[in-house]
Amino acid sequence: MKFSISVLKKSLFLICVIMVSCNATTEKKQGRSKTNINKEWQYLENNTNSTAQALALASWQDINLPHTWNALDATDVTPGYRRSAGWYKKELNIPTVASNQIYQLYFEGVNITSEVYVNGKNVGGHIGGYIGFNIDITDAISQGNNTILVRVDNGNNPEVIPSQKSDFFIFGGITRDVWLETFPKEHLSNLKVSTPNVTNNNANLLATLTINNLSDNSTIKAILIDKNGTEIQSQKLENINSNLEISFNDLKDIKLWDTDNPYLYTLKVQLLQNDTTIDEISESIGFRWFEFKDYGAFYLNGKRLLLRGTHRHEEHAGVGAAMSNAQHRADMELIKDMGANFVRLAHYPQDPEVYKACNELGLLVWDELHGAVEV
Repeated sequence: MKFSISVLKKSLFLICVIMVSCNATTEKKQGRSKTNINKEWQYLENNTNSTAQALALASWQDINLPHTWNALDATDVTPGYRRSAGWYKKELNIPTVASNQIYQLYFEGVNITSEVYVNGKNVGGHIGGYIGFNIDITDAISQGNNTILVRVDNGNNPEVIPSQKSDFFIFGGITRDVWLETFPKEHLSNLKVSTPNVTNNNANLLATLTINNLSDNSTIKAILIDKNGTEIQSQKLENINSNLEISFNDLKDIKLWDTDNPYLYTLKVQLLQNDTTIDEISESIGFRWFEFKDYGAFYLNGKRLLLRGTHRHEEHAGVGAAMSNAQHRADMELIKDMGANFVRLAHYPQDPEVYKACNELGLLVWDELHGAVEV
C-alpha cells in the first residue's frame, strides 16, 4: 500500500497525516484488481522449518485473518507468552492465469519474521512486523488451486527491531490483512504525492511515480478530483520516462485540510496506450501547511493550534494485535469524539486503516519508525 506523509517535526518520530486507501474486500481499477483473502486459512502451532513436515501434521486449525497465537497472553493470568514459530496455510483458487499479468501477495503486517511458499516454492520473505510487503508469485502459481504456506516467527532475536527488552508484547502471527493483487506487466507504482507550496490563495502539487516495463507510445493522464468527484484539473504527458514527475501548479480556490474540516482530494493517474487506459492508480491528498514557531507553538494553515491528544497501542482485549479494520476505525473515532485532534501511535507504524481513518477524521499523527527488510 502507498503513503503520502506530512512531517511536522524532525526526529525519529513524525507527526503526520498519511494517505491510504485499501478498505474494500475487492477493489477493481482499470487493468488491475485487489482482492482480500483473509478468509479460510489454517494455522499450525509448530516451529518446524520443513514445509513437508508441517503439511504432514494433522493439527491444523481453521482460522480467519488477522490472527495471532498470543491473542490472550496479554490479558490472562499465566506468566510469559509464546515466542516461537507457527505456520499458516491457504488454498487459493485462481480460475485463470493471464500471461500479460503480474500476480502478487500483499501482506499488511506479519509479526515478526516470515517465509512465504507457493506450491512448495519459496517465493520470498520479510523481517519486521509493522511494515507491509509484497511477494511476487507470478512464476509460482498455476490455474486452479494453489497452496500458500507462510512460516512466521516471533522468537527472541537480538538482531531484529524492536528490542527484545521492549515494554510491549510482540504478537506473533499474520496480524493484518492479506491481499491478492494483479496488474498488467506494464504498470504504475510508487506513487508519492507532496504539496510543496500551499497558501490560503493557491497551492502546488508534486507527484512522483514509476512506470514499470514502459513501452513505446504510452502516455500518462493525471486528474485532480475534489471530494464530490468533480475534476479540478488534468494534464496529459507524452514522451515519458520510467521515472516520472507530475506537477499541478498555481491551483486556485483549494479547500485546505485541517482538524475541523479534513477536506481530501484525489489524484488519479492513468497509463494509456492509444487513448485506452491499461492501468490506473490513485492517492488521497490534503492540502495544508504547518510550522513550529519559537518556544513550541504549533501552527496549521497559518493559525495557532493547541494540540490535544492521546496515545494508542495497536492491540485489543481478546484479539491482541490481530484487530479488524472496524476495530481500528472505532478507536480513531473514539479519540476524535473525545475532543482530541492529535494521536501518538506506539511504538511502530500501525495498520493502514489507522492512517486512513485519521486522514478522514481530522487527526494529526505522531508516527514512530521501525526498520524492515525483505529477504
